[in-house]
Amino acid sequence: MLQAATGAVLHERLTEQADVVYDPFMGRGTTLIKAALHGRVPCGCDVNPLSAVLTWPRLRPPELDEIVQRLGGLDYSAAGDQPDDLLVFYHRETLKQIGALRKYLNDRAASSKNDLVDDWIRMVAVNRLTGHSPGFFSVYTMPPNQAVSAEAQRKINEKRGQQPAAKNVAEVVARKSRQLLSDCNGEVRRMLSGVAYRGQLLTQSCDRVPEIKSGSVSLVVTSPPFLDVVDYAGDNWLRCWFIGVDPATVKLTVPKKVDEWQRAMTEVFRELARVLRPGGHVAFEVGEVRNGKVKLEEAVVPCGMAAGLEPLLVLINDQKFTKTANCWGVDNNSKGTNTNRIVVFKKAQ
Repeated sequence: MLQAATGAVLHERLTEQADVVYDPFMGRGTTLIKAALHGRVPCGCDVNPLSAVLTWPRLRPPELDEIVQRLGGLDYSAAGDQPDDLLVFYHRETLKQIGALRKYLNDRAASSKNDLVDDWIRMVAVNRLTGHSPGFFSVYTMPPNQAVSAEAQRKINEKRGQQPAAKNVAEVVARKSRQLLSDCNGEVRRMLSGVAYRGQLLTQSCDRVPEIKSGSVSLVVTSPPFLDVVDYAGDNWLRCWFIGVDPATVKLTVPKKVDEWQRAMTEVFRELARVLRPGGHVAFEVGEVRNGKVKLEEAVVPCGMAAGLEPLLVLINDQKFTKTANCWGVDNNSKGTNTNRIVVFKKAQ
Protein backbone atom coordinates (compact mmCIF):
# COMPACT_ATOMS: atom_id res chain seq x y z
CA MET A 1 0.00 0.00 0.00
CA LEU A 2 2.86 2.40 0.77
CA GLN A 3 4.38 1.70 -2.64
CA ALA A 4 1.07 2.58 -4.32
CA ALA A 5 0.55 5.74 -2.25
CA THR A 6 4.12 6.92 -2.77
CA GLY A 7 3.85 6.06 -6.45
CA ALA A 8 0.80 8.31 -6.82
CA VAL A 9 2.71 11.26 -5.34
CA LEU A 10 5.74 10.58 -7.54
CA HIS A 11 3.56 10.29 -10.64
CA GLU A 12 2.31 13.83 -10.06
CA ARG A 13 5.65 15.38 -9.11
CA LEU A 14 8.10 13.59 -11.39
CA THR A 15 6.10 12.77 -14.52
CA GLU A 16 3.66 14.33 -16.94
CA GLN A 17 0.65 13.01 -18.85
CA ALA A 18 1.55 10.16 -21.24
CA ASP A 19 4.95 9.56 -19.62
CA VAL A 20 5.90 5.91 -19.11
CA VAL A 21 5.92 4.52 -15.55
CA TYR A 22 7.66 1.16 -15.16
CA ASP A 23 7.46 -1.47 -12.43
CA PRO A 24 10.00 -4.31 -13.01
CA PHE A 25 8.56 -6.36 -10.12
CA MET A 26 4.92 -5.53 -10.79
CA GLY A 27 3.30 -8.16 -8.56
CA ARG A 28 -0.45 -7.46 -8.46
CA GLY A 29 -0.01 -4.39 -10.68
CA THR A 30 -1.16 -1.79 -8.15
CA THR A 31 1.54 0.71 -9.15
CA LEU A 32 0.64 0.38 -12.82
CA ILE A 33 -3.08 0.81 -12.20
CA LYS A 34 -2.35 3.98 -10.21
CA ALA A 35 -0.11 5.23 -13.00
CA ALA A 36 -2.77 4.62 -15.66
CA LEU A 37 -5.40 6.39 -13.54
CA HIS A 38 -3.10 9.42 -13.53
CA GLY A 39 -2.80 9.32 -17.31
CA ARG A 40 0.65 7.70 -17.38
CA VAL A 41 1.50 4.81 -19.68
CA PRO A 42 1.88 1.59 -17.62
CA CYS A 43 4.85 -0.69 -18.26
CA GLY A 44 5.50 -3.73 -16.12
CA CYS A 45 7.48 -6.92 -15.84
CA ASP A 46 7.34 -9.94 -13.56
CA VAL A 47 8.61 -13.49 -13.96
CA ASN A 48 5.43 -14.71 -12.24
CA PRO A 49 2.66 -15.27 -14.86
CA LEU A 50 0.07 -14.43 -12.21
CA SER A 51 1.11 -10.78 -12.43
CA ALA A 52 -0.21 -10.26 -15.96
CA VAL A 53 -3.36 -12.23 -15.07
CA LEU A 54 -4.04 -9.84 -12.19
CA THR A 55 -3.06 -6.60 -13.97
CA TRP A 56 -4.24 -6.52 -17.60
CA PRO A 57 -7.98 -6.83 -16.83
CA ARG A 58 -7.90 -3.84 -14.47
CA LEU A 59 -6.31 -1.72 -17.18
CA ARG A 60 -9.09 -2.69 -19.62
CA PRO A 61 -12.20 -3.36 -17.50
CA PRO A 62 -15.33 -4.64 -19.30
CA GLU A 63 -18.85 -3.50 -18.45
CA LEU A 64 -20.63 -5.23 -15.57
CA ASP A 65 -23.54 -6.42 -17.70
CA GLU A 66 -21.07 -8.15 -20.06
CA ILE A 67 -19.53 -9.98 -17.10
CA VAL A 68 -22.89 -11.06 -15.67
CA GLN A 69 -24.10 -12.22 -19.09
CA ARG A 70 -20.93 -14.29 -19.69
CA LEU A 71 -21.14 -15.87 -16.24
CA GLY A 72 -24.79 -16.76 -16.80
CA GLY A 73 -24.04 -18.46 -20.11
CA LEU A 74 -21.36 -20.87 -18.89
CA ASP A 75 -21.91 -24.60 -18.39
CA TYR A 76 -20.92 -25.31 -14.78
CA SER A 77 -21.60 -29.01 -15.18
CA ALA A 78 -18.76 -29.37 -17.70
CA ALA A 79 -16.06 -31.80 -16.61
CA GLY A 80 -13.02 -30.12 -15.16
CA ASP A 81 -10.13 -30.89 -12.84
CA GLN A 82 -11.54 -31.43 -9.31
CA PRO A 83 -8.71 -32.69 -7.05
CA ASP A 84 -10.10 -34.35 -3.93
CA ASP A 85 -7.42 -32.63 -1.81
CA LEU A 86 -9.21 -29.33 -2.45
CA LEU A 87 -12.33 -30.53 -0.66
CA VAL A 88 -10.79 -29.23 2.57
CA PHE A 89 -11.26 -25.75 1.07
CA TYR A 90 -14.47 -26.17 -0.94
CA HIS A 91 -17.84 -27.85 -0.84
CA ARG A 92 -17.97 -30.54 -3.53
CA GLU A 93 -20.55 -28.61 -5.57
CA THR A 94 -18.44 -25.45 -5.34
CA LEU A 95 -15.33 -27.35 -6.45
CA LYS A 96 -17.29 -28.73 -9.39
CA GLN A 97 -18.18 -25.19 -10.48
CA ILE A 98 -14.61 -23.97 -9.96
CA GLY A 99 -13.31 -26.86 -12.07
CA ALA A 100 -15.76 -26.07 -14.87
CA LEU A 101 -14.88 -22.36 -14.82
CA ARG A 102 -11.17 -23.18 -14.77
CA LYS A 103 -11.54 -25.49 -17.78
CA TYR A 104 -13.51 -22.90 -19.75
CA LEU A 105 -11.01 -20.09 -19.06
CA ASN A 106 -7.88 -22.15 -19.70
CA ASP A 107 -9.34 -23.65 -22.90
CA ARG A 108 -10.19 -20.17 -24.17
CA ALA A 109 -6.71 -18.86 -23.33
CA ALA A 110 -4.97 -21.87 -24.92
CA SER A 111 -6.85 -21.31 -28.18
CA SER A 112 -6.37 -17.50 -28.02
CA LYS A 113 -10.14 -17.01 -27.97
CA ASN A 114 -10.16 -15.25 -24.59
CA ASP A 115 -11.42 -11.68 -24.57
CA LEU A 116 -11.55 -8.85 -22.04
CA VAL A 117 -14.55 -10.40 -20.29
CA ASP A 118 -12.85 -13.80 -19.92
CA ASP A 119 -9.69 -12.13 -18.61
CA TRP A 120 -11.67 -10.13 -16.06
CA ILE A 121 -13.55 -13.21 -14.81
CA ARG A 122 -10.29 -15.12 -14.45
CA MET A 123 -8.72 -12.23 -12.51
CA VAL A 124 -11.62 -12.04 -10.06
CA ALA A 125 -11.86 -15.82 -9.67
CA VAL A 126 -8.13 -16.09 -8.91
CA ASN A 127 -8.61 -13.57 -6.11
CA ARG A 128 -11.72 -15.31 -4.74
CA LEU A 129 -10.19 -18.79 -4.43
CA THR A 130 -9.53 -18.64 -0.69
CA GLY A 131 -10.03 -16.14 2.11
CA HIS A 132 -11.33 -15.44 5.57
CA SER A 133 -14.78 -14.03 4.83
CA PRO A 134 -18.00 -15.31 3.19
CA GLY A 135 -17.13 -13.48 -0.03
CA PHE A 136 -14.67 -16.19 -1.11
CA PHE A 137 -15.28 -19.59 -2.69
CA SER A 138 -13.68 -21.33 0.29
CA VAL A 139 -14.26 -22.02 3.94
CA TYR A 140 -12.37 -19.73 6.38
CA THR A 141 -8.66 -19.82 5.53
CA MET A 142 -5.80 -17.59 4.39
CA PRO A 143 -6.04 -15.25 1.36
CA PRO A 144 -5.09 -16.67 -2.08
CA ASN A 145 -1.63 -15.06 -2.17
CA GLN A 146 -0.76 -16.92 1.06
CA ALA A 147 -2.65 -20.17 0.47
CA VAL A 148 -1.91 -22.86 3.01
CA SER A 149 -1.43 -26.50 2.06
CA ALA A 150 -4.34 -28.95 2.06
CA GLU A 151 -2.94 -30.61 5.18
CA ALA A 152 -2.65 -27.27 6.97
CA GLN A 153 -6.22 -26.41 5.99
CA ARG A 154 -7.43 -29.73 7.36
CA LYS A 155 -5.97 -28.75 10.73
CA ILE A 156 -7.60 -25.31 10.51
CA ASN A 157 -10.96 -26.96 9.83
CA GLU A 158 -10.56 -29.30 12.79
CA LYS A 159 -9.50 -26.48 15.12
CA ARG A 160 -12.40 -24.25 14.09
CA GLY A 161 -14.92 -27.09 13.81
CA GLN A 162 -15.85 -25.95 10.30
CA GLN A 163 -16.82 -27.55 7.03
CA PRO A 164 -16.92 -25.89 3.59
CA ALA A 165 -20.36 -24.56 2.69
CA ALA A 166 -21.74 -24.56 -0.85
CA LYS A 167 -21.05 -21.32 -2.75
CA ASN A 168 -22.39 -20.16 -6.10
CA VAL A 169 -19.22 -19.34 -8.03
CA ALA A 170 -20.95 -17.13 -10.61
CA GLU A 171 -22.67 -15.10 -7.90
CA VAL A 172 -19.42 -14.61 -5.98
CA VAL A 173 -17.60 -13.38 -9.11
CA ALA A 174 -20.49 -11.11 -10.11
CA ARG A 175 -20.79 -9.62 -6.64
CA LYS A 176 -17.05 -8.88 -6.43
CA SER A 177 -17.06 -7.47 -9.97
CA ARG A 178 -19.91 -5.13 -9.04
CA GLN A 179 -17.87 -3.89 -6.08
CA LEU A 180 -14.66 -3.44 -8.08
CA LEU A 181 -16.42 -1.55 -10.88
CA SER A 182 -18.57 0.62 -8.62
CA ASP A 183 -16.40 3.70 -9.19
CA CYS A 184 -15.31 2.84 -12.74
CA ASN A 185 -17.26 5.66 -14.40
CA GLY A 186 -16.94 7.10 -17.87
CA GLU A 187 -14.08 9.41 -16.90
CA VAL A 188 -12.07 6.53 -15.42
CA ARG A 189 -12.67 4.37 -18.48
CA ARG A 190 -11.58 7.17 -20.80
CA MET A 191 -8.39 7.70 -18.79
CA LEU A 192 -7.54 4.00 -18.84
CA SER A 193 -8.36 3.50 -22.50
CA GLY A 194 -6.18 6.47 -23.42
CA VAL A 195 -3.02 4.85 -22.06
CA ALA A 196 -3.64 1.09 -21.68
CA TYR A 197 -3.30 0.37 -25.41
CA ARG A 198 0.26 1.76 -25.26
CA GLY A 199 1.15 -0.26 -22.16
CA GLN A 200 3.49 -3.25 -21.92
CA LEU A 201 3.30 -6.17 -19.51
CA LEU A 202 6.15 -8.67 -19.76
CA THR A 203 6.37 -12.12 -18.15
CA GLN A 204 10.11 -12.66 -17.78
CA SER A 205 13.13 -11.72 -15.69
CA CYS A 206 13.57 -7.95 -15.45
CA ASP A 207 17.36 -7.93 -15.63
CA ARG A 208 17.08 -8.13 -19.43
CA VAL A 209 14.09 -6.45 -21.10
CA PRO A 210 15.07 -5.63 -24.71
CA GLU A 211 11.35 -5.14 -25.45
CA ILE A 212 11.54 -1.81 -23.57
CA LYS A 213 13.30 0.93 -25.53
CA SER A 214 16.33 2.65 -24.07
CA GLY A 215 15.53 6.04 -22.54
CA SER A 216 11.76 5.50 -22.81
CA VAL A 217 10.83 5.37 -19.10
CA SER A 218 10.29 8.50 -17.01
CA LEU A 219 9.77 6.88 -13.61
CA VAL A 220 10.39 3.49 -12.03
CA VAL A 221 8.40 2.56 -8.90
CA THR A 222 8.92 -0.95 -7.59
CA SER A 223 9.41 -3.31 -4.67
CA PRO A 224 11.69 -6.34 -5.23
CA PRO A 225 11.72 -9.68 -3.39
CA PHE A 226 13.03 -9.21 0.17
CA LEU A 227 15.65 -11.95 0.47
CA ASP A 228 14.01 -15.21 1.67
CA VAL A 229 11.17 -13.60 3.65
CA VAL A 230 8.35 -15.08 1.54
CA ASP A 231 7.93 -18.41 -0.23
CA TYR A 232 6.32 -17.04 -3.39
CA ALA A 233 5.94 -20.37 -5.19
CA GLY A 234 4.54 -22.12 -2.11
CA ASP A 235 2.11 -19.32 -1.35
CA ASN A 236 0.78 -19.23 -4.91
CA TRP A 237 0.31 -22.95 -5.54
CA LEU A 238 -3.50 -22.76 -5.62
CA ARG A 239 -3.65 -19.74 -7.93
CA CYS A 240 -1.13 -21.42 -10.23
CA TRP A 241 -3.32 -24.52 -10.33
CA PHE A 242 -6.31 -22.43 -11.35
CA ILE A 243 -4.54 -20.71 -14.26
CA GLY A 244 -2.84 -23.95 -15.37
CA VAL A 245 0.75 -23.08 -14.44
CA ASP A 246 3.24 -25.37 -12.69
CA PRO A 247 4.75 -23.18 -9.92
CA ALA A 248 7.96 -25.21 -10.11
CA THR A 249 8.58 -23.71 -13.57
CA VAL A 250 8.42 -20.12 -12.26
CA LYS A 251 12.01 -19.18 -11.43
CA LEU A 252 11.67 -16.34 -8.96
CA THR A 253 14.59 -14.27 -7.64
CA VAL A 254 14.63 -14.99 -3.89
CA PRO A 255 18.30 -14.89 -2.75
CA LYS A 256 19.05 -15.96 0.80
CA LYS A 257 22.20 -13.88 1.39
CA VAL A 258 22.60 -10.11 1.20
CA ASP A 259 25.57 -10.23 -1.18
CA GLU A 260 23.65 -12.55 -3.54
CA TRP A 261 20.65 -10.19 -3.36
CA GLN A 262 22.91 -7.22 -4.14
CA ARG A 263 24.40 -8.92 -7.18
CA ALA A 264 20.93 -9.68 -8.53
CA MET A 265 19.65 -6.16 -7.83
CA THR A 266 22.73 -4.56 -9.42
CA GLU A 267 21.89 -6.33 -12.68
CA VAL A 268 18.33 -5.05 -12.39
CA PHE A 269 19.57 -1.50 -11.76
CA ARG A 270 21.82 -1.62 -14.83
CA GLU A 271 18.78 -2.42 -16.95
CA LEU A 272 16.73 0.27 -15.19
CA ALA A 273 19.47 2.80 -15.98
CA ARG A 274 19.26 1.80 -19.65
CA VAL A 275 15.50 2.16 -20.03
CA LEU A 276 15.32 5.32 -17.89
CA ARG A 277 15.38 8.69 -19.66
CA PRO A 278 17.99 11.30 -18.63
CA GLY A 279 16.65 13.08 -15.54
CA GLY A 280 14.31 10.17 -14.77
CA HIS A 281 13.88 8.68 -11.30
CA VAL A 282 13.75 5.28 -9.57
CA ALA A 283 11.79 4.73 -6.34
CA PHE A 284 12.96 1.38 -4.95
CA GLU A 285 10.98 0.11 -1.94
CA VAL A 286 12.60 -2.36 0.42
CA GLY A 287 12.33 -3.12 4.12
CA GLU A 288 14.16 -4.29 7.18
CA VAL A 289 14.14 -8.06 7.45
CA ARG A 290 15.21 -10.77 9.89
CA ASN A 291 13.79 -8.93 12.90
CA GLY A 292 15.43 -5.66 11.92
CA LYS A 293 18.95 -7.04 11.72
CA VAL A 294 19.12 -6.43 7.96
CA LYS A 295 18.12 -3.04 6.55
CA LEU A 296 17.97 -3.48 2.81
CA GLU A 297 18.11 0.23 1.97
CA GLU A 298 21.75 0.15 3.03
CA ALA A 299 22.29 -2.65 0.53
CA VAL A 300 20.31 -0.92 -2.24
CA VAL A 301 22.31 2.30 -2.47
CA PRO A 302 25.54 0.66 -3.74
CA CYS A 303 23.52 -1.28 -6.34
CA GLY A 304 22.03 1.86 -7.84
CA MET A 305 25.35 3.70 -7.75
CA ALA A 306 27.08 0.81 -9.53
CA ALA A 307 24.57 1.31 -12.35
CA GLY A 308 25.40 5.02 -12.57
CA LEU A 309 22.37 6.35 -10.72
CA GLU A 310 22.53 9.09 -8.07
CA PRO A 311 20.89 8.34 -4.69
CA LEU A 312 18.74 11.28 -3.55
CA LEU A 313 16.92 10.24 -0.38
CA VAL A 314 15.55 7.41 1.75
CA LEU A 315 11.92 7.56 2.95
CA ILE A 316 11.14 5.39 5.99
CA ASN A 317 7.61 4.48 7.09
CA ASP A 318 6.60 2.48 10.18
CA GLN A 319 3.88 -0.08 9.47
CA LYS A 320 0.69 -0.11 11.50
CA PHE A 321 -1.18 -3.26 12.53
CA THR A 322 -2.41 -5.08 9.43
CA LYS A 323 -5.23 -7.49 8.62
CA THR A 324 -2.75 -10.09 7.39
CA ALA A 325 -0.79 -9.90 10.65
CA ASN A 326 -4.08 -10.42 12.47
CA CYS A 327 -4.81 -13.54 10.39
CA TRP A 328 -1.45 -15.00 11.36
CA GLY A 329 -1.98 -14.10 15.01
CA VAL A 330 1.17 -11.94 14.98
CA ASP A 331 1.48 -8.77 17.07
CA ASN A 332 2.40 -5.55 15.29
CA ASN A 333 6.16 -4.92 15.00
CA SER A 334 7.00 -8.40 16.30
CA LYS A 335 7.69 -10.38 13.12
CA GLY A 336 7.98 -9.85 9.38
CA THR A 337 8.69 -6.54 7.64
CA ASN A 338 7.63 -3.73 9.97
CA THR A 339 9.04 -0.73 8.10
CA ASN A 340 9.17 0.25 4.45
CA ARG A 341 12.18 2.11 3.10
CA ILE A 342 11.96 3.77 -0.31
CA VAL A 343 15.30 4.71 -1.85
CA VAL A 344 15.00 7.34 -4.58
CA PHE A 345 17.61 7.58 -7.35
CA LYS A 346 18.02 9.93 -10.31
CA LYS A 347 19.63 9.42 -13.70
CA ALA A 348 21.93 12.24 -14.76
CA GLN A 349 20.70 14.62 -17.44
